[in-house]
Amino acid sequence: MATSEEFQKRFIELTDDMQEQGKTNKSVLIGISSATFYNAYNYGIVPRTPSLMRIADHFKISVEYLIGLTDSEYFVKSANPSTFTERLNDLRLENRIPTIYELSQKLHIHRNNIRQWFKLNCLPLIDDVIIIADYFEVSVDYLLGRTDDRTPYR
Repeated sequence: MATSEEFQKRFIELTDDMQEQGKTNKSVLIGISSATFYNAYNYGIVPRTPSLMRIADHFKISVEYLIGLTDSEYFVKSANPSTFTERLNDLRLENRIPTIYELSQKLHIHRNNIRQWFKLNCLPLIDDVIIIADYFEVSVDYLLGRTDDRTPYR
């Protein structure tokens, strides 16, 4: 489990400003488990990507801001959100990368991981999302389908 002091600081600031009382009530409002809330709040444990997205959605901020990759809270939500796998496939095709094997070679991520994302339509760990976004020079939130703005927030 990855920890981040910057993520923890931002998570505490955001959740302490909520009017709702109690960590359990706050976790329900955000849409994450109480264990995820406690781990993030008390230890700075960075949750899995779907929970990061729910937190960012609740506070209307970018995932990149939440995890400390940028100091800008700027975020424009997509009117027609896409899935991660749709965005990854579009970026793969735009960059003329014909196969998952070649994509895995360029990203230095095992091809079985990439196949699983497509097969199960699931999300990778945030570390892999960051690697992919950096490679394609897009924002993490664009890659996750949360915004249509490709510009990295850094």
